[in-house]
Amino acid sequence: MSATPVPPQLSAEHAIRVVKRLSASELRKFKRQFARWQEQDRQQMDEEAVLLAGIEENSRLPAMQQQRYERLRQKCERRTLTERELAEYRSLLQQLEARDVKRLEALAALARRRGTTLRGVMTDLRLQNADDAD
Repeated sequence: MSATPVPPQLSAEHAIRVVKRLSASELRKFKRQFARWQEQDRQQMDEEAVLLAGIEENSRLPAMQQQRYERLRQKCERRTLTERELAEYRSLLQQLEARDVKRLEALAALARRRGTTLRGVMTDLRLQNADDAD
């Protein structure tokens, strides 16, 4: 097949015209390569979906625990926690910190996949504290 010049703004129509000009053997080769590319793209999208789900899941505690944590945090700020509540508050805080580590690991992995910074990913996802991340 002769070389076909590629226009600056390649369109789907132009790509189809080029593919139609391929010989039968080149068309089979193109189909195999295109199928591999589609599978790789699908896998990358699946992996990104897993990372995004991990980020969401680890952004907070389960609803009832999150509500309890917020109540205890407010009591802590007012310095009205009992010893038992303080122990519970510390336990919930440790759980939040562990989730935050997992969330940051997933954000960092997503940043690497996208070839950007942690701050860039957090900004893209409209997450709070993007200014604090690097």
